[in-house]
Amino acid sequence: MRIRDTGLVPDRDRSSALGFSAALNTRSRGIDTIGMVVRIALATTVSYLLAHAVSGSPLPVFAPITTLFVVQSSPFSTLGMTAQRVLGTGLGVLVATVYVSWVPITWWSVFLALVTSLLIARMLPTGLVGQLQIPVATVFVLALGPGDLAVDLWRVADVVLGGLVGVAAVFVFPPRPRLAQAHAALSAYAAELTAFLREMATEPGTHTAPLSEDTRHSFIGTSRSLRTTAGSTRDAVAHAVESALLNVRARGVADELDLLERELRWLTRLAIQSRALSGAIDRLYDRAGVAPALPVHLLRGLMAALADLVEAVARDGIDEDAHAISDAMADDVRLAVEVTAGSVDVVEALGSLSLLGRIEQLRDIAVTGPVPLDEVESAPEESTTRGEPTQDDGVGGGDDSTASAIDRIRRLLGST
Repeated sequence: MRIRDTGLVPDRDRSSALGFSAALNTRSRGIDTIGMVVRIALATTVSYLLAHAVSGSPLPVFAPITTLFVVQSSPFSTLGMTAQRVLGTGLGVLVATVYVSWVPITWWSVFLALVTSLLIARMLPTGLVGQLQIPVATVFVLALGPGDLAVDLWRVADVVLGGLVGVAAVFVFPPRPRLAQAHAALSAYAAELTAFLREMATEPGTHTAPLSEDTRHSFIGTSRSLRTTAGSTRDAVAHAVESALLNVRARGVADELDLLERELRWLTRLAIQSRALSGAIDRLYDRAGVAPALPVHLLRGLMAALADLVEAVARDGIDEDAHAISDAMADDVRLAVEVTAGSVDVVEALGSLSLLGRIEQLRDIAVTGPVPLDEVESAPEESTTRGEPTQDDGVGGGDDSTASAIDRIRRLLGST
């Protein structure tokens, strides 16, 4: 998916969003490549050999275990996991070692040790993985039993050794930033959004009998599934940003990361308004009673043009073809406003006029394309650009968004 390059600086300093607090809450993203399998296996083996060579512990298992868990797909996430592991495991080993030196190992002492370690863990400013390291380390120490002071210190040192090996395994030759995965996710998101718009262009008016009150159009199901796609796409872009931080192989990708974030914001704005629009279409069309003031064939044409516009911008960026589609669609919206307002009483036409306002709003967002945050107009939908619409299932209509759509129609009515 191509995005126009505005030549402006990134919207924000990404390092401010990925600081120490974020590192302590880093979560594992799974083993997603063969390269990561090899990297983890080699690093853990090296950690095992080093621990056996230098550790004073009779069973130096904490070093390779720590390495096994800290190696991630990016330097930043590896540092975060290392901080969590060293903090959690080191604290767990230290506390549990003191505990087993004074308390006999029985069922009740194990129970008390686990309760205490879990209570301590929940107070740590880390993610679940880091918190669980304390009880896990406690179980290991209880199983190994008490030792002398030197052995106890080596257990903690082994944790640090394993963490350092894990960090070296990623920083010596880090994986490439996950930009391709983010691009693929955004392309899939755009394709699903375009297909959603085309559903709204084809289904209304095709039902032979009016839908019952508890029956929704099939595109409402697509609206719901779009939320899942939105979440996975946000995660892919966040992973791309995270994978480039502190990565020596990420030089020169700042502009591309900025464009990825703009594209995500653009698609999110489109998805929010599209889902709200789907709710309006679902309520107005194929229902018993008076037909909507906006004829269904005009709705279909507008929705098809909107889908073409989004598809064109997603594929080729803002070019002459995109502007041509947008201009033609703007003329069609004005014509639809005239037809709708002139066919019935204006009060009865409010539902259709509000729907046209949403379509006009979507056209404006689509032809604007991905832009920096400070260029995005202060519209009501921006309150949810980091998530999804506040309406459940895409069948609601936020009051603020409806008001914005009606304001657009007032302007159009004034120009006709």
